[in-house]
Amino acid sequence: MDWGTLKNEFEQKVKPSIIWIENEYDKIRTGRVNLAIFDNIRIDAYGEKSPLKQIANLQIVDARQVVIKPYDKELCKPIMTELNNSNIGVTPQLNIDSIRLLFPPITEENRKQNVKKAKEILEQTKIKIRNARQDIQAKYKKNSELSDDTIKYFEDELNKATKQFNATAEALYQKKEKELLQI
Repeated sequence: MDWGTLKNEFEQKVKPSIIWIENEYDKIRTGRVNLAIFDNIRIDAYGEKSPLKQIANLQIVDARQVVIKPYDKELCKPIMTELNNSNIGVTPQLNIDSIRLLFPPITEENRKQNVKKAKEILEQTKIKIRNARQDIQAKYKKNSELSDDTIKYFEDELNKATKQFNATAEALYQKKEKELLQI
């Protein structure tokens, strides 16, 4: 058992958590609309659930307005239904061949709630990192062939790697918090 293998395994367990926090932060609305809020919306089209982005063109008109133009006009009604059922906080307006979404401006209270949500996401990420750390720790601690010095070395290296990933998550949070509080 060597540190390189353990470090690789630790990174493989933690990298998805960093990608997850980035994706979750993309979904939190700042002063500008982000198309990532539509990522989880699936439309019943042609007998199967398809992601909205595959069946329609999504366009940001300005900081608070999105226009959705389905590739097939017959899909306007199912898209409207799904948008109404989703929890994006806006009522869609149907035009002849497109759907317009006008997002309200973000209030100070909404900004604070979004910062709280971002903080919760950070804490969930830290828990995932901690769990990955514990898994790796368990691996080398139960190996009776390792000397105390080797275990101490692995412990120090694992702590460094953990701090690095926690710092990355913390930096992502700081960046998102700054975006959210910026008017």
